[in-house]
Amino acid sequence: MRATPAESPRLARFVRATRRGGRTTLDRAWDELTRAGLPLVEPSGRRRRERLVTFVWRPSGSPTVASVYTPMADLTPQGTALAPIGRTGVWYRTFRWPSAARASYGFAPLPLPSLSDAGTAWGAFVRSLRTDPCNPLRVRAGPTFYLSEVALPGAPSQPWSATIETVEGSEDQRTLPSRALGNRRSVWVALPDRFDARRARPNLVIVFDGPAYEDPIPARRIVANLTAAGRIGPTAVVRVDNVPGGREKELTDNPALSRFLARELLPWLRCRYGLRPVGRRTVLAGSSLGGLAAASAALAFPRNFGAVLAQSGAFLASTGRTDGGSASIFERYAREPRRSLRFYLDAGTHETIVPPGGTASLLGGARHLRDVLRAKGYPVAYREFEGGHDYVCWRGTFADGLVQLLGAARRPARA
Repeated sequence: MRATPAESPRLARFVRATRRGGRTTLDRAWDELTRAGLPLVEPSGRRRRERLVTFVWRPSGSPTVASVYTPMADLTPQGTALAPIGRTGVWYRTFRWPSAARASYGFAPLPLPSLSDAGTAWGAFVRSLRTDPCNPLRVRAGPTFYLSEVALPGAPSQPWSATIETVEGSEDQRTLPSRALGNRRSVWVALPDRFDARRARPNLVIVFDGPAYEDPIPARRIVANLTAAGRIGPTAVVRVDNVPGGREKELTDNPALSRFLARELLPWLRCRYGLRPVGRRTVLAGSSLGGLAAASAALAFPRNFGAVLAQSGAFLASTGRTDGGSASIFERYAREPRRSLRFYLDAGTHETIVPPGGTASLLGGARHLRDVLRAKGYPVAYREFEGGHDYVCWRGTFADGLVQLLGAARRPARA
């Protein structure tokens, strides 16, 4: 919900101060406004579970329009537009957010394109995004750009992604060809500290969108911290990359990807690294389309993959099947016999946008799959967080999912 300028007391003081003089007065008022950093986070009257969050941007140059991009906003041109403050060159927008919210954000001297425009307009908008110069917290949001980060006072802490334990050992990067997919991709393999293939069979976590689970989601560090604290047992982490331009095709419920994982990746891990994973302690993990791919592959090969960690899974995405089938992931889980699988699912309370041509939101899809799985008798841990489709939220819930799925396995199985 958008608030008026007067609802932010600090912004209102800034507006009053800038009316008293010229550039020197403006600079002094700006220094006062930004001294404690931005965005402005203030109480929301009597609503204790809510905060006023005011984004303030003083861009270089003189743009005629300005926007704030954040997954917490209504992603429309109107829902992200910044308003100018007179002729000061300062732009603002105030929202009311739940006190437990966490989000990334960035500024652009362009209007947000329509969600139905996936072409050049979106590319130009993304390239124009800038971080907040008055906020030191930043997160990688893509291969070439960063966003700023804000966490409100009630946001859950994320201790497991902090640098607590030194990540021991090295991570091996290899190029793995695939007959099932007809291409090759990078795969990163990190074994547990002091791993001895002759004596132990550690947990195995396989994650999609491999680079994203190094930065902004430091999967190896999270696993190292959880292991050192005794929250999970020794765990190998395998990060699987996408081929250029192939993410949507491969991760959209693709049977060939499932065959690659079970019949090519697992044997390769066994042969090259001595990993002999136990199915019930092998987790397929991913966010968005990666969550859909994890759920699909686990259903196809439940003896190999016993657990699914899906963060804001895109369960309503097109199946992309090439075998003539068209059943959704919901229908297949509902009609097929129950497998020996466990699930951790989550979604953000602000993932409520219904995409063009869609029938439900990501939040609605996650809730629906949760209900389908529980009706079939599957063990499901489900969580909703105060946020949107956002790496800064998944960075915390990735650890939550690992504890839910691997928390009972404190020690590696003996060979």
